[in-house]
Amino acid sequence: MDEQVEDLIPLYALGALTDEERLQVEAYIAANPEAKARLDEMTQTASMLLYDVTPVEPSAELKKSLMDRVKADAQTQAARSGAAQPVAAAPRAASRPQPERPRFNLWDLLRALSPAFAALSLVAAILLGGWAIALNNEVAQLRAETAALRRALADQRDVIAQIAAPADQIVVVAGTEHQPKAHGRLIAHNDGSAVLVVSGLDQLEAGRVYQLWMIAGNTPLSAGLFEVDEGGVAVVQVATGAAPGAFNAVGVSVEPDGGSQTPTGDIVMLGQT
Repeated sequence: MDEQVEDLIPLYALGALTDEERLQVEAYIAANPEAKARLDEMTQTASMLLYDVTPVEPSAELKKSLMDRVKADAQTQAARSGAAQPVAAAPRAASRPQPERPRFNLWDLLRALSPAFAALSLVAAILLGGWAIALNNEVAQLRAETAALRRALADQRDVIAQIAAPADQIVVVAGTEHQPKAHGRLIAHNDGSAVLVVSGLDQLEAGRVYQLWMIAGNTPLSAGLFEVDEGGVAVVQVATGAAPGAFNAVGVSVEPDGGSQTPTGDIVMLGQT
C-alpha cells in the first residue's frame, strides 16, 4: 500500500487534485482493486453530500488543514519554477526538506457532518408524521362523506320507488293566500309510507324552514322539515305513518330552524283528504 497515494484518494473523490496527482491516483487504482473500491465508495458519498445535506460551516481544524495543503502546493510549484530557470554563479544550495503534506481524511469530514444528517432525519420524521396525521383525517372525512352520500342515495331510491308504485291515496295540496302559486301532491300507501311532491314555494330566509303536518281531527303531527330549491321544488319523504284513513288533512307551515311542536307560522299549503 502506497500511503502517499492513499492520502490522495479522498481528494480525488472530491475533484481537488492537480492533473499530475490525478494521473498518479488513476495508475494506482488500476493496479489495486481494493483501492478502486474505496474510491468508488468515497465518490458516491461525496455526490450524496451535494444534494442531501444542508451546508455546514467547516471546523477551524479542517480549514487549517486545507490552507496548509494550499500553501504546501504553492511552495512546491514555486520550487519547480525556480529550478527551471538557471542562475549563473549561484552556489549549490543544500536541498531543503519538503513540508509534510497534511493528511486529509474524508471520513473525518463525514463525522463532522453527521449532526446535520441527524437533524435532517429528525425534520423528515416530523414532516412525515404530520403528513400521515393529515392524510388519516382526510380519509376519515371522505369515508363520512361517502356514507352520507350512500344514505342520501338510498333515500332517493325509496322515494322514487314510492312515487312509481301505484298509490292507495293521493291528496292534492294547494297553496294558501300566503303563497297562492304553490301546489303539490301527497302520495300515500297502505303500508304507511308517503311522499310529498311540491313546487312553487318561495325560498325562505336563513333561520326559517318548511314543516309538513299530518292532521288527524284537530291534532297536527309533525311529518318532517324541508327546504326547496331555486325553482321552489321539493320531494319530501314523510317521516311518520301516513296510511290512508289515518289523517284527514295535510298542511305546510313556515317555522324556525329545527321545527316546532305545533304550527306557529303561516300555513302556506293545505289539503283535505
